[in-house]
Amino acid sequence: MKIYLDGILVVEGKEDSSYLSNYIASEIVVTNGFDIPKDTITYLKDKRAIVLTDPDDAGIKIRQRLNELLPNCVNAEVDIKKCIRNNKNGVAECDIDEILTKLKPFIVDNRVLKSDITINDLYILGLMDNKALRDDVCQKLKLGKCNAKTMYKRLLNNNIKLEQLYEIIK
Repeated sequence: MKIYLDGILVVEGKEDSSYLSNYIASEIVVTNGFDIPKDTITYLKDKRAIVLTDPDDAGIKIRQRLNELLPNCVNAEVDIKKCIRNNKNGVAECDIDEILTKLKPFIVDNRVLKSDITINDLYILGLMDNKALRDDVCQKLKLGKCNAKTMYKRLLNNNIKLEQLYEIIK
């Protein structure tokens, strides 16, 4: 069973996100290293971001930068000795028990999604196939840059109602 977090998990790379998505149902945002896209910062600015970066020099610098840019962020720091596999150190190489222990303060026992939107609604509204419409809706809802899958996750995570989505598309 996957866990839910009281916030958005922020990691460095796609490997971290892919690994953690096996255990975490909450939204995971990737920074792609130190050069964090402006739209990612804009999206996370008013949200609770849980920063989980690699326990190396680069990861520490990224975490410090996120702490400067995001007033509502909190940190989950893993032990570098428990994050080694194939001579690599990082979140993707970390023992999952170590990660879940560090995320424990942010785990929500019973997550109740207040959004009534389904993936089928996105098909019906044309948001799955119409990038321009999807970009417009994401901009109006301040969801950041989204592909269809990310948009759906962010709609749920931000408790957007189907009625609100219809109003924006009108």
